[in-house]
Amino acid sequence: MAFKQTNIFPIDQQPRNAVGLAYPFSTAFDQEKFQTLNSPSSSLSGNVPFKLNYTTSDQIKSNLITFFSTKKGERFLNPNYGTNIFNYLFDQVTDDTARAMEQTIKDELAMVFPQVNLNSLEVLQSIDFNQIKVILNYSIFNNEEDTLEINLNV
Repeated sequence: MAFKQTNIFPIDQQPRNAVGLAYPFSTAFDQEKFQTLNSPSSSLSGNVPFKLNYTTSDQIKSNLITFFSTKKGERFLNPNYGTNIFNYLFDQVTDDTARAMEQTIKDELAMVFPQVNLNSLEVLQSIDFNQIKVILNYSIFNNEEDTLEINLNV
């Protein structure tokens, strides 16, 4: 009988250490919200104006959101970071456009995020609302699955 081996990231074992900043950034500026936003235990939180991620999986999800919010060529000194899915926004919403977006997302994820295993990818079109919804179901190094939804309004 085969057992599934899960990968444990070493920094996830230390609850005091934040892995990175969550995206989108928090706009909370009062002391009570700092303590509820930031740490698994409120005694470890500080006066931090941003929500922090304490696990690698949460940080990778924030990195994916940042990646899909950035157009390719937009980031100074890193012109290959970002995605080209914004090029499809003003095209007609057809099945060919959806397939092209799926292939673009798969290629870019494989290049920029090699630790992310894409389990399923759906590109849903809403012609009446001029909206495209991308649903990513992924896992990190074969650990637990997570889902990310991206709404693109045309």
